[in-house]
Amino acid sequence: MNKQEDNLDKDVKKLVKDLEPLIQQMKTINDHAVVAYTSLVDDLCRRKAAQNEVELMLDYLLMFAGDDRMLALYKRVCRAYWQTYPESIAFYIMEYRKEYAPESLIGTEYEYLLHEYNDKISE
Repeated sequence: MNKQEDNLDKDVKKLVKDLEPLIQQMKTINDHAVVAYTSLVDDLCRRKAAQNEVELMLDYLLMFAGDDRMLALYKRVCRAYWQTYPESIAFYIMEYRKEYAPESLIGTEYEYLLHEYNDKISE
């Protein structure tokens, strides 16, 4: 290893160490979100909710959908309301894919969605 690689290695280790408290806070926030939203999703899926209520719940869940537990809640809502509000659920599935699984859009008819944000910035 040369000196430049050694310095880079030290910088990366320092960055990781510096980010540890932030990562721990994010895990704690996700843990709290899972606890808070599980009962709300249970309630929402037990009854027939209005479209705007389902959409609002999916908005909130989407913020945390990078966590597998929250993604499971997101999917539960989508599955529960797919037949009731198909256009809304399709929209939220696509929003999830754009945010958390953009590679799933490559080579599909929806690949253009990956460029929407960049196109808006360049206008």
